[in-house]
Amino acid sequence: MRRFFANFLLILGLPLTVTVLGVAVPGTGPAAAQELLRAAAVINDEIISLLDLDMRLRLAIFAGGQPDSAELRKRMTPQVLRVLIDERLQSQEAERLGITVTDQQVAAAAEEIAQRNKLSSAAVDKLMEGRGIIPSAFLEQVRGQLTWRALVARRLRPSVEVSEDEIDEIARRITASRGLKQRRVSEIFLAVDTVLQEGEILGNAQRLVEQLRAGGSFPALARQFSEAASAARGGDLGWIQEGQLMEELDAVLAKMRPGTLSAPIRSLSGFHILMLRDERQASLGEVTLYLKQVLFALPEGAGEDQKQALSARAEAARGRIAGCAGLDALAAEIGDPGSGDLGTVKPGDLPPRIRDVVISLPIGQASPPMAVPGGLGILVVCERTDSGIDRAKIRDRLSTQRLDMLARRYMRDLRRSANVDIRQ
Repeated sequence: MRRFFANFLLILGLPLTVTVLGVAVPGTGPAAAQELLRAAAVINDEIISLLDLDMRLRLAIFAGGQPDSAELRKRMTPQVLRVLIDERLQSQEAERLGITVTDQQVAAAAEEIAQRNKLSSAAVDKLMEGRGIIPSAFLEQVRGQLTWRALVARRLRPSVEVSEDEIDEIARRITASRGLKQRRVSEIFLAVDTVLQEGEILGNAQRLVEQLRAGGSFPALARQFSEAASAARGGDLGWIQEGQLMEELDAVLAKMRPGTLSAPIRSLSGFHILMLRDERQASLGEVTLYLKQVLFALPEGAGEDQKQALSARAEAARGRIAGCAGLDALAAEIGDPGSGDLGTVKPGDLPPRIRDVVISLPIGQASPPMAVPGGLGILVVCERTDSGIDRAKIRDRLSTQRLDMLARRYMRDLRRSANVDIRQ
Protein backbone atom coordinates (compact mmCIF):
# COMPACT_ATOMS: atom_id res chain seq x y z
CA MET A 1 0.00 0.00 0.00
CA ARG A 2 2.84 2.44 0.81
CA ARG A 3 4.40 1.74 -2.62
CA PHE A 4 1.01 2.47 -4.23
CA PHE A 5 0.73 5.79 -2.38
CA ALA A 6 4.25 6.74 -3.43
CA ASN A 7 3.55 5.94 -7.07
CA PHE A 8 0.24 7.81 -6.89
CA LEU A 9 1.98 10.94 -5.56
CA LEU A 10 4.85 10.70 -8.03
CA ILE A 11 2.43 10.40 -10.93
CA LEU A 12 0.64 13.51 -9.73
CA GLY A 13 4.00 15.24 -9.32
CA LEU A 14 2.68 17.08 -6.23
CA PRO A 15 2.54 20.47 -7.95
CA LEU A 16 0.77 22.02 -4.96
CA THR A 17 1.39 22.16 -1.24
CA VAL A 18 -0.05 19.06 0.46
CA THR A 19 -1.78 19.25 3.86
CA VAL A 20 -1.19 16.27 6.14
CA LEU A 21 -2.63 16.08 9.69
CA GLY A 22 -3.53 19.75 9.42
CA VAL A 23 0.08 20.78 8.63
CA ALA A 24 1.17 22.13 5.24
CA VAL A 25 3.93 20.04 3.64
CA PRO A 26 5.46 22.02 0.73
CA GLY A 27 7.09 20.03 -2.03
CA THR A 28 7.62 19.49 -5.70
CA GLY A 29 7.22 15.80 -6.24
CA PRO A 30 9.56 13.10 -4.93
CA ALA A 31 10.82 15.07 -1.92
CA ALA A 32 7.29 15.71 -0.65
CA ALA A 33 6.37 12.08 -1.36
CA GLN A 34 9.25 10.96 0.84
CA GLU A 35 8.06 13.27 3.63
CA LEU A 36 4.55 11.84 3.43
CA LEU A 37 5.96 8.31 3.65
CA ARG A 38 7.82 9.13 6.86
CA ALA A 39 6.81 6.83 9.73
CA ALA A 40 4.00 7.83 12.07
CA ALA A 41 4.51 4.49 13.87
CA VAL A 42 6.52 1.32 13.43
CA ILE A 43 4.77 -1.96 14.24
CA ASN A 44 7.10 -4.96 14.46
CA ASP A 45 9.41 -3.29 11.87
CA GLU A 46 6.46 -2.43 9.58
CA ILE A 47 5.75 1.24 8.98
CA ILE A 48 2.49 3.17 9.26
CA SER A 49 3.29 6.30 7.27
CA LEU A 50 2.05 9.84 7.77
CA LEU A 51 0.13 9.35 4.54
CA ASP A 52 -1.53 6.18 5.88
CA LEU A 53 -2.61 8.14 8.94
CA ASP A 54 -3.76 11.15 6.94
CA MET A 55 -5.84 9.04 4.55
CA ARG A 56 -7.52 7.23 7.44
CA LEU A 57 -8.23 10.52 9.22
CA ARG A 58 -9.84 11.92 6.07
CA LEU A 59 -11.83 8.71 5.69
CA ALA A 60 -13.07 8.79 9.30
CA ILE A 61 -14.09 12.44 9.00
CA PHE A 62 -15.82 11.73 5.68
CA ALA A 63 -17.68 8.72 7.13
CA GLY A 64 -18.72 10.71 10.19
CA GLY A 65 -20.27 13.43 8.02
CA GLN A 66 -18.37 16.28 9.67
CA PRO A 67 -16.53 19.23 8.10
CA ASP A 68 -12.77 18.71 7.94
CA SER A 69 -10.70 20.96 10.21
CA ALA A 70 -7.29 21.01 11.87
CA GLU A 71 -8.94 20.91 15.32
CA LEU A 72 -11.04 17.86 14.44
CA ARG A 73 -7.98 16.08 13.04
CA LYS A 74 -6.05 16.81 16.21
CA ARG A 75 -8.84 15.32 18.35
CA MET A 76 -9.21 12.24 16.17
CA THR A 77 -5.55 11.40 15.55
CA PRO A 78 -4.89 9.30 18.73
CA GLN A 79 -7.85 6.99 18.17
CA VAL A 80 -7.30 6.70 14.40
CA LEU A 81 -3.66 5.79 14.99
CA ARG A 82 -4.70 3.17 17.57
CA VAL A 83 -7.08 1.62 15.02
CA LEU A 84 -4.36 1.57 12.35
CA ILE A 85 -1.92 -0.09 14.76
CA ASP A 86 -4.51 -2.75 15.64
CA GLU A 87 -5.23 -3.38 11.94
CA ARG A 88 -1.52 -3.79 11.22
CA LEU A 89 -1.15 -6.27 14.09
CA GLN A 90 -4.19 -8.18 12.82
CA SER A 91 -2.88 -8.32 9.25
CA GLN A 92 0.53 -9.50 10.47
CA GLU A 93 -1.12 -12.28 12.51
CA ALA A 94 -3.28 -13.27 9.53
CA GLU A 95 -0.21 -13.40 7.29
CA ARG A 96 1.56 -15.59 9.86
CA LEU A 97 -1.39 -18.01 9.79
CA GLY A 98 -1.79 -17.94 6.01
CA ILE A 99 -5.22 -16.26 6.11
CA THR A 100 -6.03 -14.05 3.12
CA VAL A 101 -9.00 -12.17 1.70
CA THR A 102 -9.54 -11.97 -2.04
CA ASP A 103 -9.96 -8.79 -4.05
CA GLN A 104 -13.42 -10.04 -5.03
CA GLN A 105 -14.45 -10.28 -1.36
CA VAL A 106 -13.18 -6.76 -0.71
CA ALA A 107 -15.01 -5.36 -3.75
CA ALA A 108 -18.25 -7.08 -2.73
CA ALA A 109 -18.03 -5.70 0.83
CA ALA A 110 -17.29 -2.20 -0.46
CA GLU A 111 -20.28 -2.42 -2.81
CA GLU A 112 -22.49 -3.47 0.11
CA ILE A 113 -21.34 -0.44 2.12
CA ALA A 114 -22.10 1.83 -0.83
CA GLN A 115 -25.58 0.33 -1.26
CA ARG A 116 -26.25 0.72 2.45
CA ASN A 117 -25.65 4.44 1.93
CA LYS A 118 -27.81 4.43 -1.23
CA LEU A 119 -24.80 5.16 -3.46
CA SER A 120 -22.92 3.40 -6.24
CA SER A 121 -19.24 2.47 -5.81
CA ALA A 122 -18.34 5.05 -8.46
CA ALA A 123 -20.24 7.74 -6.54
CA VAL A 124 -18.41 6.80 -3.32
CA ASP A 125 -15.05 7.03 -5.11
CA LYS A 126 -15.94 10.44 -6.50
CA LEU A 127 -17.03 11.72 -3.09
CA MET A 128 -13.81 10.47 -1.49
CA GLU A 129 -11.63 11.98 -4.20
CA GLY A 130 -13.41 15.27 -3.56
CA ARG A 131 -12.24 15.02 0.06
CA GLY A 132 -8.66 14.20 -0.95
CA ILE A 133 -8.98 10.48 -0.14
CA ILE A 134 -7.21 7.92 -2.32
CA PRO A 135 -10.01 5.39 -3.02
CA SER A 136 -7.74 2.40 -2.33
CA ALA A 137 -7.38 3.63 1.28
CA PHE A 138 -11.04 2.76 1.78
CA LEU A 139 -10.54 -0.66 0.19
CA GLU A 140 -7.58 -1.35 2.47
CA GLN A 141 -9.73 -0.54 5.50
CA VAL A 142 -12.39 -2.96 4.24
CA ARG A 143 -9.73 -5.60 3.60
CA GLY A 144 -8.44 -5.21 7.15
CA GLN A 145 -11.90 -5.68 8.65
CA LEU A 146 -12.61 -8.76 6.51
CA THR A 147 -9.22 -10.25 7.34
CA TRP A 148 -9.76 -9.93 11.09
CA ARG A 149 -13.22 -11.50 10.83
CA ALA A 150 -11.76 -14.39 8.83
CA LEU A 151 -8.98 -14.85 11.38
CA VAL A 152 -11.41 -14.83 14.31
CA ALA A 153 -13.72 -17.24 12.52
CA ARG A 154 -10.93 -19.73 11.86
CA ARG A 155 -9.06 -19.51 15.16
CA LEU A 156 -11.79 -18.79 17.71
CA ARG A 157 -15.24 -19.71 16.44
CA PRO A 158 -14.69 -23.51 16.66
CA SER A 159 -14.13 -23.16 20.42
CA VAL A 160 -17.43 -21.33 21.01
CA GLU A 161 -20.22 -23.59 22.23
CA VAL A 162 -23.66 -22.67 23.58
CA SER A 163 -25.62 -25.32 25.48
CA GLU A 164 -29.38 -25.79 25.51
CA ASP A 165 -29.32 -25.11 29.26
CA GLU A 166 -27.78 -21.69 28.61
CA ILE A 167 -30.47 -20.91 26.05
CA ASP A 168 -33.13 -22.07 28.54
CA GLU A 169 -31.71 -19.71 31.17
CA ILE A 170 -31.82 -16.71 28.81
CA ALA A 171 -35.34 -17.66 27.72
CA ARG A 172 -36.41 -17.76 31.38
CA ARG A 173 -34.92 -14.32 31.96
CA ILE A 174 -36.72 -12.92 28.93
CA THR A 175 -39.98 -14.47 30.12
CA ALA A 176 -39.42 -13.12 33.64
CA SER A 177 -38.84 -9.62 32.29
CA ARG A 178 -42.12 -9.48 30.38
CA GLY A 179 -43.79 -6.28 31.44
CA LEU A 180 -40.43 -4.63 32.16
CA LYS A 181 -38.85 -1.97 29.97
CA GLN A 182 -36.99 -2.80 26.76
CA ARG A 183 -34.47 -0.40 25.26
CA ARG A 184 -33.08 -0.05 21.73
CA VAL A 185 -29.39 0.67 22.34
CA SER A 186 -26.30 1.38 20.26
CA GLU A 187 -22.75 1.23 21.63
CA ILE A 188 -19.17 2.20 20.93
CA PHE A 189 -16.68 0.17 22.98
CA LEU A 190 -12.98 0.94 23.49
CA ALA A 191 -10.96 -1.74 25.27
CA VAL A 192 -8.51 -1.00 28.09
CA ASP A 193 -5.84 -3.70 28.27
CA THR A 194 -3.76 -2.27 31.12
CA VAL A 195 -4.21 0.36 33.84
CA LEU A 196 -1.49 2.44 32.15
CA GLN A 197 -3.77 2.87 29.11
CA GLU A 198 -6.78 4.10 31.06
CA GLY A 199 -6.13 7.84 30.67
CA GLU A 200 -5.34 7.51 26.97
CA ILE A 201 -8.44 5.43 26.17
CA LEU A 202 -10.69 7.67 28.28
CA GLY A 203 -9.39 10.64 26.30
CA ASN A 204 -10.17 8.85 23.05
CA ALA A 205 -13.68 8.05 24.29
CA GLN A 206 -14.29 11.64 25.38
CA ARG A 207 -13.18 12.93 21.97
CA LEU A 208 -15.62 10.54 20.28
CA VAL A 209 -18.43 11.84 22.51
CA GLU A 210 -17.50 15.42 21.51
CA GLN A 211 -17.69 14.45 17.84
CA LEU A 212 -21.06 12.77 18.31
CA ARG A 213 -22.46 15.77 20.16
CA ALA A 214 -21.16 18.00 17.37
CA GLY A 215 -23.25 16.05 14.87
CA GLY A 216 -21.07 13.05 14.01
CA SER A 217 -22.82 9.89 12.77
CA PHE A 218 -23.00 7.27 15.54
CA PRO A 219 -23.15 4.26 13.13
CA ALA A 220 -20.23 5.59 11.08
CA LEU A 221 -18.03 6.27 14.11
CA ALA A 222 -18.96 2.91 15.62
CA ARG A 223 -17.88 1.14 12.42
CA GLN A 224 -14.63 3.11 12.41
CA PHE A 225 -13.63 2.86 16.07
CA SER A 226 -15.71 0.45 18.18
CA GLU A 227 -13.92 -2.74 19.25
CA ALA A 228 -17.13 -4.68 19.94
CA ALA A 229 -18.72 -7.18 17.56
CA SER A 230 -21.61 -4.72 17.15
CA ALA A 231 -19.28 -2.39 15.20
CA ALA A 232 -20.19 -4.24 11.98
CA ARG A 233 -23.83 -3.21 12.59
CA GLY A 234 -22.96 0.41 13.33
CA GLY A 235 -23.02 -0.32 17.06
CA ASP A 236 -26.64 -1.51 17.10
CA LEU A 237 -27.36 -3.91 20.00
CA GLY A 238 -31.03 -4.25 19.11
CA TRP A 239 -33.77 -4.39 21.77
CA ILE A 240 -32.28 -5.07 25.20
CA GLN A 241 -34.33 -6.23 28.17
CA GLU A 242 -33.96 -4.22 31.35
CA GLY A 243 -31.28 -5.93 33.45
CA GLN A 244 -29.71 -7.77 30.50
CA LEU A 245 -26.60 -5.58 30.28
CA MET A 246 -23.89 -5.05 32.89
CA GLU A 247 -25.11 -3.24 36.01
CA GLU A 248 -23.02 -0.14 35.35
CA LEU A 249 -24.50 0.20 31.85
CA ASP A 250 -28.07 -0.50 32.97
CA ALA A 251 -27.76 2.11 35.74
CA VAL A 252 -26.81 4.81 33.20
CA LEU A 253 -29.48 3.75 30.67
CA ALA A 254 -32.16 3.96 33.39
CA LYS A 255 -31.48 7.72 33.67
CA MET A 256 -31.37 8.41 29.93
CA ARG A 257 -34.12 9.55 27.59
CA PRO A 258 -34.57 8.23 24.04
CA GLY A 259 -32.31 10.07 21.61
CA THR A 260 -29.65 10.90 24.21
CA LEU A 261 -25.99 9.95 24.44
CA SER A 262 -24.03 8.84 27.50
CA ALA A 263 -20.63 10.02 28.66
CA PRO A 264 -17.95 7.27 28.59
CA ILE A 265 -18.85 4.51 31.08
CA ARG A 266 -16.05 2.44 32.62
CA SER A 267 -16.57 -1.30 32.83
CA LEU A 268 -14.12 -4.02 33.78
CA SER A 269 -12.94 -4.35 30.17
CA GLY A 270 -12.98 -0.76 28.89
CA PHE A 271 -15.10 2.30 28.12
CA HIS A 272 -18.60 2.24 26.62
CA ILE A 273 -20.47 5.06 24.89
CA LEU A 274 -24.21 4.37 24.71
CA MET A 275 -26.97 5.86 22.58
CA LEU A 276 -30.52 5.19 23.79
CA ARG A 277 -32.52 5.12 20.57
CA ASP A 278 -35.96 4.07 21.83
CA GLU A 279 -37.75 2.23 24.63
CA ARG A 280 -40.97 0.24 25.08
CA GLN A 281 -42.77 -2.07 27.50
CA ALA A 282 -42.41 -5.81 26.92
CA SER A 283 -45.60 -7.83 26.44
CA LEU A 284 -46.85 -10.58 28.76
CA GLY A 285 -49.52 -11.95 26.47
CA GLU A 286 -47.62 -14.64 24.53
CA VAL A 287 -46.50 -16.74 27.52
CA THR A 288 -48.51 -19.68 28.88
CA LEU A 289 -47.65 -22.00 31.78
CA TYR A 290 -48.85 -25.53 32.46
CA LEU A 291 -48.96 -25.80 36.28
CA LYS A 292 -49.38 -28.51 38.88
CA GLN A 293 -49.90 -27.95 42.59
CA VAL A 294 -49.43 -29.77 45.87
CA LEU A 295 -51.88 -28.21 48.33
CA PHE A 296 -51.61 -28.30 52.11
CA ALA A 297 -54.96 -27.25 53.55
CA LEU A 298 -55.12 -24.87 56.48
CA PRO A 299 -58.35 -24.82 58.51
CA GLU A 300 -60.05 -21.46 58.84
CA GLY A 301 -59.08 -19.77 62.07
CA ALA A 302 -55.97 -21.94 62.49
CA GLY A 303 -53.59 -20.87 65.23
CA GLU A 304 -49.90 -20.05 64.94
CA ASP A 305 -48.84 -23.55 66.02
CA GLN A 306 -50.94 -25.11 63.24
CA LYS A 307 -49.46 -22.71 60.67
CA GLN A 308 -45.90 -23.55 61.70
CA ALA A 309 -46.61 -27.29 61.63
CA LEU A 310 -48.16 -27.00 58.17
CA SER A 311 -45.20 -24.97 56.91
CA ALA A 312 -42.77 -27.64 58.17
CA ARG A 313 -44.84 -30.35 56.49
CA ALA A 314 -44.82 -28.44 53.19
CA GLU A 315 -41.05 -27.89 53.32
CA ALA A 316 -40.45 -31.58 53.94
CA ALA A 317 -42.76 -32.51 51.05
CA ARG A 318 -40.98 -30.08 48.73
CA GLY A 319 -37.78 -32.12 49.07
CA ARG A 320 -39.56 -35.15 47.60
CA ILE A 321 -40.64 -33.40 44.39
CA ALA A 322 -38.29 -34.16 41.49
CA GLY A 323 -40.03 -32.99 38.36
CA CYS A 324 -43.45 -33.46 36.80
CA ALA A 325 -43.20 -37.18 36.08
CA GLY A 326 -45.28 -39.02 38.70
CA LEU A 327 -46.21 -35.77 40.40
CA ASP A 328 -49.96 -36.47 40.37
CA ALA A 329 -49.50 -39.68 42.36
CA LEU A 330 -47.05 -38.01 44.74
CA ALA A 331 -49.42 -35.07 45.25
CA ALA A 332 -52.23 -37.48 46.18
CA GLU A 333 -49.90 -39.14 48.70
CA ILE A 334 -48.39 -36.10 50.43
CA GLY A 335 -50.95 -33.38 49.74
CA ASP A 336 -54.55 -32.61 50.55
CA PRO A 337 -57.63 -32.45 48.30
CA GLY A 338 -57.13 -29.67 45.75
CA SER A 339 -53.71 -30.96 44.77
CA GLY A 340 -53.00 -31.93 41.17
CA ASP A 341 -53.33 -30.45 37.72
CA LEU A 342 -54.09 -26.70 37.47
CA GLY A 343 -54.02 -26.69 33.67
CA THR A 344 -52.63 -24.00 31.36
CA VAL A 345 -52.68 -20.40 32.58
CA LYS A 346 -51.38 -17.03 31.44
CA PRO A 347 -49.01 -15.35 33.89
CA GLY A 348 -50.98 -12.14 33.63
CA ASP A 349 -54.01 -13.95 35.11
CA LEU A 350 -52.15 -14.98 38.29
CA PRO A 351 -51.84 -12.91 41.46
CA PRO A 352 -48.61 -10.86 41.21
CA ARG A 353 -46.88 -12.62 44.14
CA ILE A 354 -47.47 -16.04 42.52
CA ARG A 355 -46.73 -14.84 38.99
CA ASP A 356 -43.36 -13.40 40.08
CA VAL A 357 -42.32 -16.81 41.40
CA VAL A 358 -43.52 -19.11 38.62
CA ILE A 359 -42.73 -16.93 35.60
CA SER A 360 -39.02 -17.77 35.82
CA LEU A 361 -39.24 -21.08 37.71
CA PRO A 362 -37.25 -23.79 35.89
CA ILE A 363 -39.34 -26.56 34.36
CA GLY A 364 -39.94 -29.37 36.89
CA GLN A 365 -38.55 -27.47 39.90
CA ALA A 366 -40.76 -27.09 42.97
CA SER A 367 -41.48 -23.57 44.17
CA PRO A 368 -41.13 -22.63 47.84
CA PRO A 369 -44.38 -23.12 49.77
CA MET A 370 -46.54 -20.03 49.35
CA ALA A 371 -49.90 -18.82 50.52
CA VAL A 372 -52.70 -19.86 48.17
CA PRO A 373 -56.48 -19.99 48.63
CA GLY A 374 -57.15 -22.71 51.20
CA GLY A 375 -53.66 -23.02 52.69
CA LEU A 376 -50.10 -23.43 51.43
CA GLY A 377 -49.24 -24.58 47.91
CA ILE A 378 -46.14 -25.81 46.13
CA LEU A 379 -46.31 -25.06 42.41
CA VAL A 380 -44.42 -26.83 39.62
CA VAL A 381 -44.20 -25.52 36.04
CA CYS A 382 -44.44 -28.58 33.79
CA GLU A 383 -44.43 -26.73 30.48
CA ARG A 384 -43.78 -23.19 29.35
CA THR A 385 -44.61 -21.93 25.87
CA ASP A 386 -43.73 -18.58 24.40
CA SER A 387 -44.18 -17.95 20.69
CA GLY A 388 -42.12 -14.77 21.10
CA ILE A 389 -38.95 -16.59 22.22
CA ASP A 390 -36.55 -17.07 19.31
CA ARG A 391 -34.08 -19.72 20.47
CA ALA A 392 -31.95 -19.38 17.34
CA LYS A 393 -31.58 -15.67 18.00
CA ILE A 394 -30.63 -16.34 21.63
CA ARG A 395 -28.00 -18.87 20.50
CA ASP A 396 -26.62 -16.40 17.97
CA ARG A 397 -26.40 -13.60 20.53
CA LEU A 398 -24.68 -15.80 23.12
CA SER A 399 -22.23 -17.06 20.49
CA THR A 400 -21.49 -13.52 19.36
CA GLN A 401 -20.90 -12.32 22.91
CA ARG A 402 -18.56 -15.22 23.64
CA LEU A 403 -16.70 -14.79 20.36
CA ASP A 404 -16.42 -11.04 20.97
CA MET A 405 -14.83 -11.67 24.38
CA LEU A 406 -12.34 -14.16 22.91
CA ALA A 407 -11.47 -11.76 20.07
CA ARG A 408 -10.78 -8.95 22.56
CA ARG A 409 -8.46 -11.24 24.53
CA TYR A 410 -6.72 -12.26 21.31
CA MET A 411 -6.24 -8.61 20.35
CA ARG A 412 -4.96 -7.78 23.84
CA ASP A 413 -2.36 -10.55 23.54
CA LEU A 414 -1.25 -9.28 20.11
CA ARG A 415 -0.78 -5.77 21.52
CA ARG A 416 1.17 -7.02 24.52
CA SER A 417 3.57 -9.09 22.44
CA ALA A 418 4.11 -6.41 19.76
CA ASN A 419 6.96 -3.96 19.38
CA VAL A 420 5.20 -0.64 18.78
CA ASP A 421 7.15 2.60 18.27
CA ILE A 422 4.89 5.66 17.88
CA ARG A 423 6.73 8.54 16.21
CA GLN A 424 3.91 10.82 15.11
